[in-house]
Amino acid sequence: MLRNPQYSGSRALVRGVLAVLWTLLCILPVFVLWLCRWQRPRARLAQMFFKGVCRLLRLKINTQGAPSKLRPLMVVSNHASYLDTFIIGAQLPVSFTPKREVRSWPVIGFMCVLADCVFVERKPGQMEEAREEMGKRIREGRVLCLFPEGTTSDGKNIKPFKSGFLSLAEDFSLPVQPAGLAYTHIGAEPITDAQRDQVAWVGESTFFGHFLHVLGLPSFTVTLRWHTPLQLSDFEGRKALTKEAQRIITASVLSDLGEGA
Repeated sequence: MLRNPQYSGSRALVRGVLAVLWTLLCILPVFVLWLCRWQRPRARLAQMFFKGVCRLLRLKINTQGAPSKLRPLMVVSNHASYLDTFIIGAQLPVSFTPKREVRSWPVIGFMCVLADCVFVERKPGQMEEAREEMGKRIREGRVLCLFPEGTTSDGKNIKPFKSGFLSLAEDFSLPVQPAGLAYTHIGAEPITDAQRDQVAWVGESTFFGHFLHVLGLPSFTVTLRWHTPLQLSDFEGRKALTKEAQRIITASVLSDLGEGA
């Protein structure tokens, strides 16, 4: 990871302490609500937690459009960083689909359980359990958020979307709302291509090492653009819908980065 002259070790320390305190403040009531199976207030409290993290990290979110009111709903987005989760989670109550190994991470895995995430094993033969969990949430009229790239990109060069991620949209005739995330500035300075790893979690960076670096940067500006939901019935099939979602998101991200479509 490239060092950034805007990085401050003292800022990282103060924010790190505040992040721990904020997590401890939120985790107990969320845990109680999770034990009691009170889904709606738990989801709202989880959303409040995400909003608090965004404020702590000074994530300046320029929101264009709005999340659809349709329920159930599948949100699909490009994926550059764990910050994507905080940003989208602050907008509405939503269930994310992290990879299964995240469940074993200290603290983070437990928080993902409380936030009602569905842990996904990426191997096709081991997806059935996760599909059942996601199907349960769909039948309850919830919102699922998926990152069809299957991994993080640098936030500009978006990887091909995998149509298998949208199979539930096919099974349940779900509306699919594309959401584009474009990270544009660190502090007052535009993010250059060489600085994308300051935000994007790519390469060999560990989560904690990257997050400590993020804590020390002054602020981030990101554009979150909500697009009109897509209906599978308007396309020849799931693959065609997936391609259109990627086209829409890629075009909006490049436009917000000033790159053109």
